[in-house]
Amino acid sequence: MGLQNQSAVPGRSTLLDAVNILLENIGEQPINTLEGEQITDARIAERTLLEMHKEGQIKGWSWNTENDYPFTKNSSTGEVTIPANVLRWQLDEYIYANRYVLRGQKLYDTEKRTTVLESNIDEVLANVVWGFSWDDSPEAFNRWITIRAARVFSARVLGSTDSFRYTAEDERAAQVVLERMELQQQQPNLLTGDRNYLPFPTYAPAKGLATRRTSLGIRL
Repeated sequence: MGLQNQSAVPGRSTLLDAVNILLENIGEQPINTLEGEQITDARIAERTLLEMHKEGQIKGWSWNTENDYPFTKNSSTGEVTIPANVLRWQLDEYIYANRYVLRGQKLYDTEKRTTVLESNIDEVLANVVWGFSWDDSPEAFNRWITIRAARVFSARVLGSTDSFRYTAEDERAAQVVLERMELQQQQPNLLTGDRNYLPFPTYAPAKGLATRRTSLGIRL
């Protein structure tokens, strides 16, 4: 495309590329950079892309989901702080019996009514969906988001769907490519479910008893 800030990796599309696709979709000229002053439509295009990008990740995919991720307690404050780029967060109810909830970015003990955890607890394990930047997300995901955002952006700016370059079929085709890639990376089964999504708890009493003893500081 002859634009600045192109990705150094062949085939990778940058956020700038995506913004220019959205601008082209409404008949606007491309821009050379996302830095500094931008035309109004370029700013709206970038905001729309980032909005759709975050919304698309909340579902949870193989590349942004981790189960039993350890969050370590701060030794000075006794608190557990959850990073700002956590989009979804779920503790194992068998381990913690719904004792802890997230308030702001702090873990809150509903029994003790405090964010300061008991001395015998050094960390908590949670299933997490992370929010990643454009460059850290898969190309197939970014392509789907670009087409989806282009349709939303055109409707917002033009107020009409008549001049859409991308159709609902285009969006669906990009989504199919993404879902096919996702299936190739998954190894779901009937017992554990899909490891890439926050799982429904399965009946595992032995796990629940053993892990709860540990969380409560009980040693056998």
